[in-house]
Amino acid sequence: MPSRHSISIVIPTLNETQYIGRLIHSLQAQSLPPLEVIAVDLSTDTTPLLCREAGWKIIRQSSESIAGARAEGFTAARGEIIASTDADTSPCPEWLELIASAFRDPEVVCIYGPVYFYPDSPFSHRLAGFFSRIFLQTTRLLHRDHILGMNFAVRASAYRRLGGFNPRLKTAEDVDLGYRISSLGRVLYLPRLLVYTSNRRLVGQGFYRFLSHHLKNYFRLIFLGRSSADFQPFR
Repeated sequence: MPSRHSISIVIPTLNETQYIGRLIHSLQAQSLPPLEVIAVDLSTDTTPLLCREAGWKIIRQSSESIAGARAEGFTAARGEIIASTDADTSPCPEWLELIASAFRDPEVVCIYGPVYFYPDSPFSHRLAGFFSRIFLQTTRLLHRDHILGMNFAVRASAYRRLGGFNPRLKTAEDVDLGYRISSLGRVLYLPRLLVYTSNRRLVGQGFYRFLSHHLKNYFRLIFLGRSSADFQPFR
């Protein structure tokens, strides 16, 4: 049974000085403290210093993609539960407590929740977030859960039994993991397990390209077993 000291958090970081302050604050404000926070870093700015000051463990990333960063962090994690989020994202104050509570059910192997854009994001970007949540709920009804790297957690034993992330994928490694891990137990969607994230994924891409990429990537992965390699894996 997960205890207050059994959750590791893994965060890929790449030149996050502008964004990571919100995440640091939100993790410090959690109602349940984690065992550890691991930043898998490929930065050239002050990001490692900020992470170190926050008391996080820093791993120098040896791969190039965000998928590789997650894999490296998950391998190093010591917790019974491994939670995943992004450097420009702020989980709700009860995030870790909700994760620990869900995994008290021994049948649960993975949980995930919705993603909202920060309220100061442009309306069109917040609208994209709305459609993203509708998509999450739809894939849930189709029994093809679409988990997002910035807001999910897995049971470490199930993750390792599965063989971890698919090393062939440069994108959609999170979706693929969620789809495969369902063979080992229950996958839950928790509406209260919410996070807020920046709109930087939409800047320079636009609303339609953002949605189009993720829709195509999801169906390509489900039906063909491969994901896109032409999308910038970091923001």
